[in-house]
Amino acid sequence: MMKDMFVIDVDRKEISEEFPAMKAWMKKINKLKLGEEDFDKKEAEFYYTYGFFVGKSKNTPEALQEATEKTSKMLFEERLAHELTKIRVFITMKAGEFMITDKLPKGTIPEKVKKVVAEVTKVKMSIESEYYQNQEVKDSIPEIDKSIVNVEVTRKSKEEGEEPVRFEIDAILEKISKNGYDSLSEDEKTFLDKKSREL
Repeated sequence: MMKDMFVIDVDRKEISEEFPAMKAWMKKINKLKLGEEDFDKKEAEFYYTYGFFVGKSKNTPEALQEATEKTSKMLFEERLAHELTKIRVFITMKAGEFMITDKLPKGTIPEKVKKVVAEVTKVKMSIESEYYQNQEVKDSIPEIDKSIVNVEVTRKSKEEGEEPVRFEIDAILEKISKNGYDSLSEDEKTFLDKKSREL
């Protein structure tokens, strides 16, 4: 089952170098124009669309907790490799009214997508390592590239009488992955900040 999909713009030169099939796609679009003048290659738009594929499993609270605890103990390189196994990528070219999309073979992940997934994984691991108080995992996380994602994780002790807060971060991390930290609403930023400070 595929979760939410995210779109990353990519320029023609970059995508052509990584996927030479784009040249054949441009020829196909020219043929589809049925005798009209050739389209300007510079006007073509290219996108990677990716999402996390989650296999069928028992989605009981116990099973989810067990899976979370297992992944939360992984060091960065192992965790990133684990996250990348769940990625499925589609490649799209749009030229005027014509669009071609194809699914890349399983395990084929463009470098631009890998970079975004790596940064989102760092953020997720930073929050989890604070939550589970795992210094070894925390020490394995490389510095976050703030040009891709910008989140600061801090720790604050719980105040007495405060109700426990449910730990939910995936939806916000997916939004950060798609549009960057600045795309979050003030409420979402406050929620994220509150969650990280309550750990």
